[in-house]
Amino acid sequence: MDTTAHVSIISNDKKWLSSSVTAYRGPLDQVQQYIPMFERRTFGPELLPSEKFGEDNLFMEPHPPGFNRNYDVIVRMPMHKDDAEVPVGIVSKQYSLIQHRSLFDEAIKAVRIAKIKQEDIQAELDITEYGERMRLGLIFPEQYNMKVKNDVMGLRLECFNSVEGSMKFMSVIGWLRFVCSNGLIIGVADTYYKSRHNRFMELSDIAAVINEGIEATTNEKKLFQKWQKRSLADDKFKKWTDDYLAKKWGVKAAVRTWHITRTGTDVEMADPFEKGKATEKSIILGKKVPGAVLPGDNVYAVSQSLSWLAKERRDVQEQLEWKQQIPELLSPLCK
Repeated sequence: MDTTAHVSIISNDKKWLSSSVTAYRGPLDQVQQYIPMFERRTFGPELLPSEKFGEDNLFMEPHPPGFNRNYDVIVRMPMHKDDAEVPVGIVSKQYSLIQHRSLFDEAIKAVRIAKIKQEDIQAELDITEYGERMRLGLIFPEQYNMKVKNDVMGLRLECFNSVEGSMKFMSVIGWLRFVCSNGLIIGVADTYYKSRHNRFMELSDIAAVINEGIEATTNEKKLFQKWQKRSLADDKFKKWTDDYLAKKWGVKAAVRTWHITRTGTDVEMADPFEKGKATEKSIILGKKVPGAVLPGDNVYAVSQSLSWLAKERRDVQEQLEWKQQIPELLSPLCK
């Protein structure tokens, strides 16, 4: 049986802390094969197994030449027959290695606890070139969709992990907007869990994230409806763009937000050094934005413009950070 038959493999120009990213899309049980395993080794010339010099005898002598008593090396194990082991980072002796596959297994367990059929879930897997960082997205089945007027949004769980300590493990519930196959994420849900990689972290909290996220859907639907009803006069939107958004996200993002919201077309600045406010900059027209809400005369339309900009960030971690900031950015427009 060809287990890759229903998995889409996408190499793109996205980065994650300077590492290239490959995206896999398909059934939950089939993307798992693209998740590597890792080992922890002593930081030394021969990359000896760490167990030989564990915490109990860490400071005993003698140690091998070149041995570093403070750090270990995380090594990616071969993915296939012709593959080789690859060191991906160094970590402290106190660091707890959390395997991507452990996170994957815990996410599946959490889905079962929520009484969601595994076969009804579509999976997204973004992973760096050497596998050190992973984003796992689980798109829930249609019964969890939310419709606000003509917009259909799918509930999605996202889990982030690194095996070499470059980011905290995090699990977050958000919304995927289904428009022309473009995913615009609106991380409105207040439900998320972060933890450092240490002995106090509990992967089992993913189940609580899912449960609380599902319970929050009613309130979030009300929030989206509130955004749609909140009309936006040009003068208020202009002041917010020029003053507030330009300060938070920069002038370039402010320029793009203004034009996407008002015209549905993305733009770039004709002259990055031109003086003046964001809404008055000379621009070069770019591509039409799929799913832009027109006429862009309410707060919900602005949320979609911001979501588009967040999705367009080349760095995966920046995408996450920008998505999480959207509700706070919109709060001045709702007053």
